[in-house]
Amino acid sequence: MWDRSPIAHLKNAIAPTLIGLGMKDRRVPPSQGIEYYHALRAKDVPTKLLVYDDCDHAIDGVASEADFWINTKRWFDQHLRTRN
Repeated sequence: MWDRSPIAHLKNAIAPTLIGLGMKDRRVPPSQGIEYYHALRAKDVPTKLLVYDDCDHAIDGVASEADFWINTKRWFDQHLRTRN
């Protein structure tokens, strides 16, 4: 399982990374996402953590999902370059 973990490949991480976590997730412990967030920041990789206290693996509450997509759009606007 270690080979499939994002943290196992941290040395290769350079891309700006947006992480969304549902704190009631029972599939992937939220602590893993928080650990990855801190590890990326320690490497100076542009990183943002979105935390949704009332969501599980799927961030699907109406307000949470709207917030997630708004933040995703902002993230892309900030980190993706357009070609002219």
